[in-house]
Order: sequence, then structure tokens, then C-alpha cells
Amino acid sequence: MAVRKLIFIAGFLFLSFRPLFAAEQPPDIAAAKKEGRLVLYVSTNLQLAHSIAKGFEQRHPYLKVEITRNSGEALLNRIRTEKLAGKILFDVVYGATVPLLPALGVVKPYVSSQAQAYPKKFREGKDFWTGVSPNYYVLGYNTKLDAKVEAPKDWEDLTQPKWKGKLAMDPEEFSWFGAMESYFGEEKNQKLMSALARQDIQWRKNHTTLAQFLAAGEYPTALVYAHTMEEMKQKGAPVEWLRTTKAIVVDLQAVALAAQPASPNSAKLFIDFLLSAEGQGIIFKDKKIPVLPSVVPETSALHPAGLDLFPSPLKVVTNLNQYAAKFEQVFGPRR
Repeated sequence: MAVRKLIFIAGFLFLSFRPLFAAEQPPDIAAAKKEGRLVLYVSTNLQLAHSIAKGFEQRHPYLKVEITRNSGEALLNRIRTEKLAGKILFDVVYGATVPLLPALGVVKPYVSSQAQAYPKKFREGKDFWTGVSPNYYVLGYNTKLDAKVEAPKDWEDLTQPKWKGKLAMDPEEFSWFGAMESYFGEEKNQKLMSALARQDIQWRKNHTTLAQFLAAGEYPTALVYAHTMEEMKQKGAPVEWLRTTKAIVVDLQAVALAAQPASPNSAKLFIDFLLSAEGQGIIFKDKKIPVLPSVVPETSALHPAGLDLFPSPLKVVTNLNQYAAKFEQVFGPRR
């Protein structure tokens, strides 16, 4: 399974040590023009990556972005292979697995001129990476089902008898489980998860599939992504999601600068663009959630005001095998 391979890789990376780096200087435009290009590794949606690259090239027409796209697992394997070969080929890396890379020594800190506008909880403490786009884990529900039953408002509500057999989840929500434990503490989280495990959860692989089946009325509620719910609502689907759950766990797509970029100035310019209101606006236009709060309209349900957002801690990302084992123990067979 891809998730299990990723867990192994995360453990491998965590055994490495972070090297020390000197403070990075701001990008030099003249030097960037001489570089002429940059290599971008991504594990995010390829169409979105092309849209961002196009916007960047319009802003900096003297630069060309060369994109290499892989899944998170494949991207980690590629970067690890390059590290072992002694030749890192990317300038910038953008995706969900970026928080694993500092331990491998393949990225270095960069304080972008745009980063100060970002909440600290979405930035790595030593500036190795900055969060770009979050996925909110939320409770979505079908507005046409169980009209006589009040929708749940928080996680504990789902442990009531009336919700038995009516919740759907992905069978490998290890990161969500670990973040919930970090938020609640081990004892409270164990109690909550054990109660949910007795609710005859319907297991469906993939968050998009979960959302589609939710809209089709196969089950009343599911653990899904907020931006997917918003996109489906705009298309007329009978779905909604809860803003009241505490916590709303967040997985981050992040961006980082290579430890030894061939095009350092171009790379810094790209990171600055991605973190700017213009770059974040491209993400929002693609129906994803930008981290920069000012880009999301205050009228949008996705605006962070009032949401108890809790990014998955680094200890969860780097010890995912530990939380996977706990998840397996609590929920048992899930096929």
C-alpha cells in the first residue's frame, strides 16, 4: 500500500540529522535573469502546478519553470535517490511530503518576504518550509437525509446511537488520528476513537469517493475535505460541512528551497510568488484553500475565522507508523 510505504520512508528520513545553513539572502533579479530557469518538483495536482507556473512566468517572463510531478511516495523516493547519488536536481519542492525533507538534508531555510503574513502554525519553526495550501478534515453531511435528525456539531455527537452505521471514513486516516491525539491527549482521543469504532463505520477508500457517495445519499455523514464540499455545493450537490468541530485537523501542502539549488535566485522568486496574494489567488481559483488569510473572502465558509484549525504536528508526520498501529488497534479490520 502506498501509505505504508510512505510511513517507512518517513521513519527513514527522521533518522537523519538536519544540517546547519547560513541565512539566505533575498533574490537578485539580475542573477535570476542569467539563470533563466528553475526546476520545480511537485506532488500536488499537475493542472494547478501548471497554472501557478504560468502566472509566475507572466510575472517574470525571463524565467521558465520546468515541472516534474510525482505522487508523494514517488517524489520522496526520487529525492532520496538523488541525495544518495550526491546530486539534487530540483530548485523548489512543493507538496504534502515537504515537511519530511528537512531531516534528509535536501532543503534549507528561506525566509520569504511574503512569509510574515502567514500564521506561525503554518510555518516550520526554523523556516525550512512554509505551508501553501491546507486540506481541512471536516464532517460533511447530506442535507437531504435524516431531515428529522439534527446534524452533529462536534465529534462526540457521532458516538450517539442515532449515528450508528451512518458515518463513512477512509480506512487509512492515520495522520488525522495522530493529530486528533495530539489535540485531545492520548486518553481522551482513545475514548473518542473507541466509541466511533463501535458505530459500524462505513469504510470507503479515497476522499473524493467519500464525498461523491455522500452526495449520492449512500450515507448521511463522512470525514471529507472542506474544499471538496464547497466545490460540490457550488455545483448543486446536497452537501454541507461543519465549521464547529474542535479540532479541524489540517494537512499542509508546503513549499521549500533546495539545499543546493542550481538556480537559487529564480527559486526564491518562485517561492515569493507562490506565497504572495497573486500566487495564493491562483490556488483559490483552482477550488483549493490558500493559507494566506486575506485571499479567502470573509463571506466564504472556508475563511479561517472561527475555525479551530490544527495542523498535523511534525511528530505525527515523522512517526506515522506509530499512529497507524494505534489506528489498526482501535478500528480493526476495515474492508
